[in-house]
Amino acid sequence: MRKILIADDERIERQGIRSLLERKDYNLEILEASNGKEALEIARSQKPDILLSDIKMPFMTGLELMEKVRQFDSEMAIIIFSGYSDFEYARLAIKYGVLGYVLKPVNPSEFYNVIDKTLIAIDEKKQTEVLMQKNQDFMEQFYLQKYLNTGRQDIKAEAMATLDVSWWEQVRQMILIETATDFFEEHAEDFETELAAELKLPFHYLNLSATSSLLFFDDKVKVDYSVLGQHIHGFMKDTMNAECYVAVSSTITSDFNMADAYQEVEILMENRFYRSDMWVYMPDINWEGKDNYDVVVDLLENMENDVRLRDLTHLWEHFRKFAAQKQQGGKFSHIFVKFSCSNIVKEMYKDMNFSSDKCADAIEKLYQCTTIQEIIDILEQNIQLYEDTMFSNQSGARSDVEKVKSYVYEHYADELSVEILGKGVYLSPGYMSYIFKKETGEGLTHFIREFRLEKAKELLCTTNKKIVQICKETGFTNASYFCKSFREYYGCSPEKFRKTSGNGEDIG
Repeated sequence: MRKILIADDERIERQGIRSLLERKDYNLEILEASNGKEALEIARSQKPDILLSDIKMPFMTGLELMEKVRQFDSEMAIIIFSGYSDFEYARLAIKYGVLGYVLKPVNPSEFYNVIDKTLIAIDEKKQTEVLMQKNQDFMEQFYLQKYLNTGRQDIKAEAMATLDVSWWEQVRQMILIETATDFFEEHAEDFETELAAELKLPFHYLNLSATSSLLFFDDKVKVDYSVLGQHIHGFMKDTMNAECYVAVSSTITSDFNMADAYQEVEILMENRFYRSDMWVYMPDINWEGKDNYDVVVDLLENMENDVRLRDLTHLWEHFRKFAAQKQQGGKFSHIFVKFSCSNIVKEMYKDMNFSSDKCADAIEKLYQCTTIQEIIDILEQNIQLYEDTMFSNQSGARSDVEKVKSYVYEHYADELSVEILGKGVYLSPGYMSYIFKKETGEGLTHFIREFRLEKAKELLCTTNKKIVQICKETGFTNASYFCKSFREYYGCSPEKFRKTSGNGEDIG
């Protein structure tokens, strides 16, 4: 409900204006003030949408009132009414943005005409502001996704030169939420609001795809991010009825920017394929409370399991943590470490289809080591050989990537989660995600989303199909989400793209 403030020192005049307003179905909350000073106090505290003020009032004239109101509110619609017929006051009032002038005694038809025009002007201004804000939001999301995916500073600089994205500089932590289904497409309109109400913390939100979204927190948010991650997972499971995983970035600094943090949480999210006992993934495993020996045992067991799963990302991560234990001054059992490392080497050589003689030579070198550093060096050489071998021939990883792409090309209109895609090409989701990112430089979900949007662009250019139909044919189930995604990716709406692409019909 909008508010209108009637400022006039004559009570009968105020009652007359109120009566005229109440006859019409304007749905206005009517406030009254008997002088300029009282009107100013009400305007400050109640923030009415319309100020209807007499010119001549005690303590403060209508013009003085308008001047002071404009010092703290540039948007309030102002209408003046007075018995002065020479309109000199109206001329003076123009500089305060007066929308209407009504002469006393008030003519009802003229009065209604001024009020109607004022309300229309307010509505149009609100609509313009909403559209401008939406455009700002879409362009901000467009630039932000490009910056996060590329890390290019020129994209960041261009965004800051054209948009108000000063908050980018304040971000200190990022959280990636990923779901097993197209949750964010189904809840495109309400998720951010519901999450904000649940967390009661300030954050910025960016939807990445139908299955993933990012949260950005500044340095004013002082929380334990491990606990916050668990809270988000619980909210998604219990309130939103969605299975999800949460990855938390390291603290963002001048040397570790948002693009770096995004790459980190993407890598952390790969844990979902290998750690069925975990839902929240942090940058560092907390080894607190474990002695050095237990840490080494855990890391060596993890490495052997990583090889079985072809999880090179975590194999290197666990190896580096294993190597770092040497610098922490712990005592190693050489015999146990050599035995464990030989098991890791056997698994790698088995997966590479190398001869038993080559495997035996590698293990012999391990047992000939006299220092832990020599063991670390030999293990690193074999892990590097394992990685190079996996990506050295067209018939291996690259053909798997082509198989994944072909499946997407044929089934982009269907539901395509990583799990569904893995079953379709007979590859484990973790291995498939890793080789795809390694070979193409982009994540699977990004590839699927971009291919769908490319197909949508093609249909917009070459057909007169309705937007809703194109949405369904390219794998999107929510038309508003499709339009939002298209605008974020191409920088304009599907309708505008169609108009400017040469296919003139605007079919929505």
